[in-house]
Amino acid sequence: MNLITRNTNYRDPLTLFEDVFGDVFARPSWTTNEGAPLARARMDVTEKPEAFEVKVDLPGVKKDDIQVDIQGNRVAISAQVQTSKEQKDDRVLYSERYAASYARSFDLPQEVDETHADARYENGVLQLLLPKKATTANKRLAIK
Repeated sequence: MNLITRNTNYRDPLTLFEDVFGDVFARPSWTTNEGAPLARARMDVTEKPEAFEVKVDLPGVKKDDIQVDIQGNRVAISAQVQTSKEQKDDRVLYSERYAASYARSFDLPQEVDETHADARYENGVLQLLLPKKATTANKRLAIK
């Protein structure tokens, strides 16, 4: 009697294709990659005794195109970027335009005092200083 051994490490052929070629076909080779940093904006959140500090890389974004919303302990950041570059001679040889948006929200371990929160944007980095809201002491109710 012959035994047939089966390979239990079966992988979908399309997955193998993606492993080999990655995102070679996701973006034409002649396009620029200038929008990638916004789509994958890096963020650091640190906690200090009195506040949270948030730094977000948003290169190429104008200050007026950034929005920060705070509600309790939830922080939402959104931004949009549109670039337009034209090289002209007697006729247009090429034209490059790019637009992207970024949105992210996250919860902090404690509520934020939004009245004293501060936001600054310099050199493509958004910096938020979010003071912690003072915790209220528990109030014991008298039973009547």
